[in-house]
Amino acid sequence: MTSMEDRYLAGDLDFEAAAADALGTAAVDRQLLVPILHALKEATHPVSELSAHDAALLRDGGLEESPIAVAAAVADQQVRMARLLDTALTVDEVAGLLGVSSSRVRQRVGDRSLWSLKRSHRLLFPAIQFTSTSQVPGIDSILTALPSDLHPLSVLGLLTTPQSQLRLAGNELSIIDWLTAGGDTSLALDVVAAYLGA
Repeated sequence: MTSMEDRYLAGDLDFEAAAADALGTAAVDRQLLVPILHALKEATHPVSELSAHDAALLRDGGLEESPIAVAAAVADQQVRMARLLDTALTVDEVAGLLGVSSSRVRQRVGDRSLWSLKRSHRLLFPAIQFTSTSQVPGIDSILTALPSDLHPLSVLGLLTTPQSQLRLAGNELSIIDWLTAGGDTSLALDVVAAYLGA
């Protein structure tokens, strides 16, 4: 079997299919690729806004400017955000899962004990905060401790990245895995405090 790169170069894959393969997704929406095209066209990078001295410091540290790297980072961010939204639950789905009314779900959005994202006048709830039968135990305390303006991908990363402070049987666990396993919420809150204080 040939590699994705070989199939792309041979014309067997179009760019969208190759990008989807490279990113490990079933498909990549063409709209998600527009920032890549812009970055390539402009061939700019935020580092270009730095002074010559600061840009030199970054280069000396091995961080070269690269429109391709910027485009790849933008595409990765877009794909991760799309995955987060694609797997999110609706108000009615959350109400059914939690056994409460839709108005109670909206109340919990107001007190930030449920993590929601507003898209096209709809509330969507990232699935990571739920088990198959309920909300992850203690996650409401974590969510209320987070700033309301924290980017959704930052929240996702914080909740799903294994933490050295949260160990079970010698393994580092993410906040979600820690709480799902019955871990102490106060230790997870310590991780959040350290993250916010950094």
